[in-house]
Amino acid sequence: MKKAIMLFTTVIIMVVVVWEKTSGKAVESKLLLDNVEALAAGEFGRDTCLGSGNVTCSTGEKVEYVLRPFSLD
Repeated sequence: MKKAIMLFTTVIIMVVVVWEKTSGKAVESKLLLDNVEALAAGEFGRDTCLGSGNVTCSTGEKVEYVLRPFSLD
């Protein structure tokens, strides 16, 4: 009886694993892709540098304002 329960449990686990693998869900999410894009942008992201002053922009130049977009998408 114990062997039958173990065999049944093993078969159910294998069926669930195969079903999850073949369900066709996309593995990557929007958040994951945004993070990869941000890492790929590196130091030269989407900053907007305005004016001339003593704030260092991502390009290395001294500017008055650095605008960095903020998004929760």
